Amino acid sequence: MPTPVVRTPAGLHTPVLDWFAEHARDLPWRAPQCPPWGVFLSEVMAQQTPLARVEPVWRAWMRRWPTPADLSADSPGEAVRAWDRLGYPRRALRLH
Repeated sequence: MPTPVVRTPAGLHTPVLDWFAEHARDLPWRAPQCPPWGVFLSEVMAQQTPLARVEPVWRAWMRRWPTPADLSADSPGEAVRAWDRLGYPRRALRLH
């Protein structure tokens, strides 16, 4: 039986980074100019939700509420309505 190749964590990062460089999806929250709010929002939206559904809703939220203060100034009902088809609308209420 051949001896399995065991990669140490130090030896694993280069192949993973190489794979990411070649296959990573171009997502707006990965852009250098994306604010921390946008990254956080993407993480909350992507919980148990396909990214194909997240991206258009994320873009709409960032246009409407570019900061947490903008979101909190609007009504909770608007946040839930804008959550649209992402599922688990409580996430919108908790963000609010």
